[in-house]
Amino acid sequence: MTDNRFKSSDSLARQLADDLAVKMREAIEARGRVCIAVSGGSTPVRFMEELSKRKLDWSKVRITLVDERWVPLDDAASNAALVRRHLLQNEAEQAYFLPLKNSAPNPVDGFMECENSLHELMVRLDFAVLGMGNDGHTASWFPGSEALPKCLDEGNAAWCCPVTDEPVDLPRMTLTWGLLSNCRHHYLHFEGDEKNSVYAKAQKEDERQNISAMPVRTVLYQSQVPLSIFRSE
Repeated sequence: MTDNRFKSSDSLARQLADDLAVKMREAIEARGRVCIAVSGGSTPVRFMEELSKRKLDWSKVRITLVDERWVPLDDAASNAALVRRHLLQNEAEQAYFLPLKNSAPNPVDGFMECENSLHELMVRLDFAVLGMGNDGHTASWFPGSEALPKCLDEGNAAWCCPVTDEPVDLPRMTLTWGLLSNCRHHYLHFEGDEKNSVYAKAQKEDERQNISAMPVRTVLYQSQVPLSIFRSE
């Protein structure tokens, strides 16, 4: 695990975009394409805009989301809309984007279509850029969620999971640890004093095994996937 800290949001976004772009180019050279997953919310906006300017063969890039609220594309809460607005532009305009939200009325009904699309089009994730919430969640793995055991079960063959219970504001679809545990490289990207405090809490030696209280620990304390942390000072 590498821990990279930056004094400004702009420098953080540029360096994260640079680091990922280098690895994406290497993946394209080695395997002919690259599959990445990105997170929604306000924190990744600068990073997405920076990444969209990096020169690489974007026609060989496949992008999906780490998680998504089950809302229409024109809804302000849509992560797909965020990706289309801030990443699928400039050099990245030719990338292929696979949303997690489909035409089903809810994520439970849309699960199988989403699952099949991920298996058909993403094959294996090369890189995932994850975020972290103030409650210690990442993706849509929320403390106290009834969906959490399925989301974190590495033996679960499903690559996505509906999350519809009380801890979430809107029904969601999330990638599972079953998929992310086979990713080639993880990034964890967060900013602000409060998030740094959450990160410090997640690092407490005597509580690291308590994954359900802070699901981000699943990413922090596993050994099979390299992890790069990009955060503010």
